Amino acid sequence: MAKVTLRVEGMACESCSSKVRDALSAVPGVSAADADHSKGTAKVVHDGSVSIEDLLAAVIDAGFKAKAKTGLFG
Repeated sequence: MAKVTLRVEGMACESCSSKVRDALSAVPGVSAADADHSKGTAKVVHDGSVSIEDLLAAVIDAGFKAKAKTGLFG
């Protein structure tokens, strides 16, 4: 399993976090996703077949700005 943390801009409330979480969870290969509006991050666990670009596209399609953070979350 691979883990990645994304920096997400524009999440202002739990509803925003939920929208990002749902968008990331819908990406094929993602086994877990969590978003925290207060930290401006989303953490994703996936099977290794998912590209960072796929994850960023899911967040952008949900209406937010995103970029990959350096390193893995833990």
